[in-house]
Amino acid sequence: MSGAEHIERVKRCRCVICLHRFGRNTTPCDAHHVGTGEDRDDFATASLCKEHHQGATGVHGLHRRAFERMWKATDILLLAWTNRELARLDA
Repeated sequence: MSGAEHIERVKRCRCVICLHRFGRNTTPCDAHHVGTGEDRDDFATASLCKEHHQGATGVHGLHRRAFERMWKATDILLLAWTNRELARLDA
């Protein structure tokens, strides 16, 4: 599977913040690249709705550390939740 194909699968998942913090099934999602720098890995992406990706309460709106404090969700946790969602899609 290519990186682009993986990103398309992540976009079909539910927002992991909405799901784990509110119990809501929010779709569609953006594929948020976890980590920093120019060498981003398309396989290290988390499924986030528009609000939790780029909105005022999102990882880019709040910036990473404030986002982690607000939602109690580290990059590793976002990836773990997204991997669980990907497994659900495959079931």
